[in-house]
Amino acid sequence: MSERTGKSRTLQALWLAVANLSSLSVTLVLQAILCRYMTTSEYGTYSQVLYVYNTLLVVFSLGLPKAYSYYLARVSPEEGRDVVCKLNVLFLALASVFSCFLLWEAAPIARWLGNALLAEPLRLFAAAPLLLMPVMGVENILIVYGKSHLVAVYVTVSRLFMIACVVLPVVVFGAGVSGAVVGFVLSSLVSCLVGLKLSFIPFRNVSRVKTRLTVAELFRFSMPVFASGMYGFVIGSSSQFFVSRYLGVEDFALFSNGYRELPLAGMVIGAVAGVLLPEFSRMSAAGADSSQFVRLWKAAVVKSSSVIYPLSVFCCVFAPEIICLLYGDGYREAAGLFRIVTVINLARIMPYAPVLFALGQGKAFARAHFATAVLIVGLDLWCVMAFPSLRAIAVIATACTLCCLFMLMMTTARLLRTSLAGLMPWRLLLIILLASAAACAAARLTVALTGMTHHLAVVSVGFAVCLLLYVPLSLRAGIRYVQLFGPVLSLIRPNRT
Repeated sequence: MSERTGKSRTLQALWLAVANLSSLSVTLVLQAILCRYMTTSEYGTYSQVLYVYNTLLVVFSLGLPKAYSYYLARVSPEEGRDVVCKLNVLFLALASVFSCFLLWEAAPIARWLGNALLAEPLRLFAAAPLLLMPVMGVENILIVYGKSHLVAVYVTVSRLFMIACVVLPVVVFGAGVSGAVVGFVLSSLVSCLVGLKLSFIPFRNVSRVKTRLTVAELFRFSMPVFASGMYGFVIGSSSQFFVSRYLGVEDFALFSNGYRELPLAGMVIGAVAGVLLPEFSRMSAAGADSSQFVRLWKAAVVKSSSVIYPLSVFCCVFAPEIICLLYGDGYREAAGLFRIVTVINLARIMPYAPVLFALGQGKAFARAHFATAVLIVGLDLWCVMAFPSLRAIAVIATACTLCCLFMLMMTTARLLRTSLAGLMPWRLLLIILLASAAACAAARLTVALTGMTHHLAVVSVGFAVCLLLYVPLSLRAGIRYVQLFGPVLSLIRPNRT
C-alpha cells in the first residue's frame, strides 16, 4: 500500500466526513426547530413518517445501493456508464412500487402504529421515493471515481434547501405536519435534479459501452445485502415499533430523540465504509492476501476510534445538557436513553460490511443480523408485556447490537486468518478510551465546581476543558494525531517553500 494511496483514501474519507457532518448539522437544526414549533404529538407524527420511509426503504431498495461501489470499482468507466444507467432504471421501477404502496397502505400503516393522524401525511409523502431512489447511488458513484468533494457539495446544497422547505411552512405559516411533509417532498425534487446531473460527471467525454453485467448478476450480489438489510431493518425498527405501538406517540418522540447513536460517530463510520468498500473490492479482484486486508483494517480502526472514542465519552458525560440544548427541557428524560446507546459507539468503530461483501461473504453478514433480529424482537415483546419501560427497551436494543458486532468481529477475524487479538489494536484502543474518560471526568468536575447551569455554557466550557486536557494526555500516551491525519492537515494547511 503506497503512501500516496493511503493519503488519497484519507482525503476521500475527509470529504465524506464533511458531507456527513453537513447532513448531521442540518438534521439537528431541523429537529431542534421542529421540536420547538410543533407539539409533541405533531413532532412524533412527523418522526413516524420518516421512520416508515427509512424502514421501508430497506425493503424496496433490495440491497442494490451497494452495487454501485462494488461493480464500478471492477469495470472500466466506459462500461461503468452503462452500469449506472441500468441501476438507475431499476431504482425508478422500485420507487414506483414504493410510492404506490404508501398511497394505498397509508391507513393500515397508521392503524398499525397506533396513530390515526399518520395516514394523511404518509399519502402526501408518497411522491418522495420517486424523487429520491433514482439518485441513491450518486454518492457511491462519485466516491469510486475520486470525486468525493462533489459529494460534500451535493449533500450541503440539498440539505440546506431541505431546511428552508420544511421549516418555513411550519414556522411562518403554521402548517404543522402536512406542511413539513410537503416541504420535504419539494426539497426531494431539488435533490433529484442535482443528483442526476452529478451522477454522470465522471463519464463526461466517455463513450458508453454496453456492460456484460446482467440484472440477474446484480440481484445475485444484492440478495445477501438485501437480506442483511431486512434483518437490520428489524433490529433498527423493532424498539421504535414497540415503543410507538405500546407506549404512545409522546414516548415515541422521547425515544426517537434520545435513543440515537452519536451522529458524529455514524458520520465517521459512514465515511470509512464509503471509501473501504470499493477499495476492498479492488483488492479482492486483484487477489490481495489477508495480511494486506488486516493492515488496511487496523489503520482504519485507529483513525476512526481516535475520533469516535473522545466524542462518545464526552456526550455520555454531558448527555443531559446536550439533549436539553438540542430539544429543550421537555426532553431531559431522553438523556438516559442517549447514555445507554452511546455504549454502542465504543464497539462500533469499524464497518464490517465492506470487507465481508468484498470477500464474497455477504451471507455470513446476513446470518449475524438474522440471529440478532430474532433476539431483539423476542426480548422487546417480552419487555412491553412484562414491564413496559423506555430504558428497558433501550438496554435490550444496546445488548443485542453488541452481540451482533461481536459475531461480525469473530467472522471477520476468521476470514482474514487472524485472531481477535490480531484483528484489533486493543492496547491503543484502551489508551484512547482511558485518556478520553480522564479528560471528560475532569471537565465535568470543573463545570460542577463553577456552578454553571445554562446548557450552552455547560456544554461549551465542558468541551473546551475536555479538549485542553485530552490533547496533552493523548500526546503523552503516544497517540499522534498529526501523523494519523497528516493528509487532512496538508490539505487545509498551505505548503511553505
